Amino acid sequence: MEFDTVGDAESDGHAGWRHRVADTIDSFRHRNDRLARFGPGHLPPLHSTRRPDAEWRVGVLVFQGVTSNEIDEPVRRIADRLHADLVFVGVEVGRVQAVEPARTVDVDITPDDAPDADVLVIPGGIGWERLVADLTLMAWLTRNAQHARAVLAISTGSLLLAAAGRLEGQKSTGHWLARDDLARLGAAVQSDRIVRSDDGRIVTASGAHAALSAIDELLERVLWDVH
Repeated sequence: MEFDTVGDAESDGHAGWRHRVADTIDSFRHRNDRLARFGPGHLPPLHSTRRPDAEWRVGVLVFQGVTSNEIDEPVRRIADRLHADLVFVGVEVGRVQAVEPARTVDVDITPDDAPDADVLVIPGGIGWERLVADLTLMAWLTRNAQHARAVLAISTGSLLLAAAGRLEGQKSTGHWLARDDLARLGAAVQSDRIVRSDDGRIVTASGAHAALSAIDELLERVLWDVH
């Protein structure tokens, strides 16, 4: 399923798909209204990194309300292990506020200009539902989820991956509060903390700690794939 245009999304053969996405957003937003306000963080900002001799690229979707512990240690462990560039992609260039813990994240590129990722990371957060209406961003997400060597979706990031049509009928997991919503988006939801696709290319994790447990095996597949 592609998100390049509304017509593309509606012509993919999944009856009522866009209504399912909208219903899921309304359901999850209602449960998380109490988390909608957060204060400024005191930790240093998270930002992209470039390595002069990098052969890999880790692309991370970043947005207002993203969960910072899902793009801190997990993402940097991936980039360090692959000796890769780390790119934070968001709707607008600039600084966004992250939560859990509160800190800022610097977005340095938009989907229009973002290069394709070798490893795609989709963290969760309280603002994920706002991204679904952005067709440009969802098209970038859909394309990278299809072609990246590895995809890691963490917590409610699984909902974004499902909204992009990449978990339809696939065994998946995510934040425990989001599992009903994940099922409504077509995923075959599991209660495990970590779920891998049959080919090992896509990993969904219930949270940051689960993601850390899955990284080594995921990267072994990435490295093995090129040798």
